[in-house]
Amino acid sequence: MKSGLRGLASDTLVYGVSTILQRFLTFLLTPLYSNVMTPSQVGDVASLYAVIAIVNIAYSLGMEPAFMRFFDKADVVASNRAFGVAMRTVTVLGLGITLCTVLGAPWVATSPLLQLGDGGASIVAIAAFIPLADALVLMPFARLRMQQRPKQFALLRLLAVVINVALNAVFLLVFNMGVAGVVWAGLLSSAGIAIVFLPQILRGLRERFDRTLFRDMVRFGLPTVPSSISGMLIQVADKPIVLMLLGRTAVGLYQTNFRLALPMMMLVTVFEYAWRPFYLNHRDDADAPQLFARVMVLFSAACGAVFLLTALAMPAVVALPIGGGTLIHPSFWSALPIVPIILAAYFLNGITVNLAAGFHIAKRTSVLPLATGVAAGVGAIATLTLIPILGLEGAAWAKVVAYGASVVVMAVWLPRVYAIRYAWGRVAAVAVVAGLLYFGAIHIPAQGLWRIAIAVAATAVYAACVWPITRLRRGYMPAA
Repeated sequence: MKSGLRGLASDTLVYGVSTILQRFLTFLLTPLYSNVMTPSQVGDVASLYAVIAIVNIAYSLGMEPAFMRFFDKADVVASNRAFGVAMRTVTVLGLGITLCTVLGAPWVATSPLLQLGDGGASIVAIAAFIPLADALVLMPFARLRMQQRPKQFALLRLLAVVINVALNAVFLLVFNMGVAGVVWAGLLSSAGIAIVFLPQILRGLRERFDRTLFRDMVRFGLPTVPSSISGMLIQVADKPIVLMLLGRTAVGLYQTNFRLALPMMMLVTVFEYAWRPFYLNHRDDADAPQLFARVMVLFSAACGAVFLLTALAMPAVVALPIGGGTLIHPSFWSALPIVPIILAAYFLNGITVNLAAGFHIAKRTSVLPLATGVAAGVGAIATLTLIPILGLEGAAWAKVVAYGASVVVMAVWLPRVYAIRYAWGRVAAVAVVAGLLYFGAIHIPAQGLWRIAIAVAATAVYAACVWPITRLRRGYMPAA
């Protein structure tokens, strides 16, 4: 178990350092957008990328998880054949969807989901190529993960972010291109990484197409598509609903403050990158159930620390002076109360990432759409219900409700397919300690650096309280 944890920790460190750099660079776009664009323009960008995020899933047909499941590190020929099937599938599908989007750009731009102003059709036509470029690099990146080559994976991901951020700065600050500049930056950065992988992409397209393998991969991957779409709807459906109920300016306020919860999102993302190859490679170990249960507790403890530090320090962080102004323009501060709520939602999302391992190992991915579908439905209803009552905070609380519903469904169903005795009491204890310290600390009057000092002190107290909980081993049981 110890060697397995060390391997997961090593990969997580590589993914973590690179993702921290990526998210830091991406975070620079938040003050850039808030100080250069109006809230309504930021809302247009948020709405557009929300649609792109959903479309990205449709481009893949579940081929990414299917390729990772059919990848065999001991059989290069079989792995290459699976890579070829996946590459050809996403390429043909992606080209077809992109063509349809370009032809229908005027209708898409004026639809209730976007409501773009002048030039919206041309912006949509350009943006249509972003998910195509992203789809072409899905399999090369997945192969790097399965080959446990996190350094190459991380370097290329970081390169894409560097290009994107640099082009955003040029297009917005130098050429004053507004929303169109953001879209062009996204397209050129995605296309640049596709060019790097072009030799691999072409080799994959030249592989012999195995129809039997294609059917097997579709049978495995297709059930994950509704789950992925539902999961993405949980993440992005609030923005179109906010757009329809509160308008473009509200979307800009919501999106800007939503992104301030990136530290927790970053932790979950880093963990997921390392987690899927880890549990697939260790699924046959004798102590796998005990190992996975312990990972859940350690992950929860890490989330508690990130929650405290971020939620308590953020009001001071956004007011930090920069370039004659502040990190985030004061016109966006009114939505700051959503930050701790979104942090809690991301934590629950991380719990679902942990629970998904058992379904993938047992090849019962058809169960996942149930959990995410329920969560998406509950989230949409909660968003529509809570926004009229609580405004933007209602949209944030709907995230918590949605991810909470997903956790409940997956936790109830998982023992039927892959029994693990998770230490839910310890996970709850960690959350309670973090919550009590947060509600105690926010009532301490302080501003500026003192507020940041309180955040650090509360996190240190949290670590001292939680350490004994994570060290206890009793209670972990193997699968039945």
